[in-house]
Amino acid sequence: MKDRHQNIIDSPDAFGMLVKSRRRHLGMSQEMLASVCGIPQPNLSRIENGRSVATLGTCLRLCAQLGVDLVGVVRQ
Repeated sequence: MKDRHQNIIDSPDAFGMLVKSRRRHLGMSQEMLASVCGIPQPNLSRIENGRSVATLGTCLRLCAQLGVDLVGVVRQ
């Protein structure tokens, strides 16, 4: 679909930038997002700044709350 924005996440920095950008777009504070995802706010800050690698479970919760699809695409 042409109207969907797509990003290739190839590093913790890229994931963190996506989380921060989307969180801000939605008008959410770090405290709010961290709370609904069940993670401490300092951990979210480290994820957003690429200083911490999130577990898959945390990535899935963040994506769900931010309305971001986590899609596995097989490269040829």
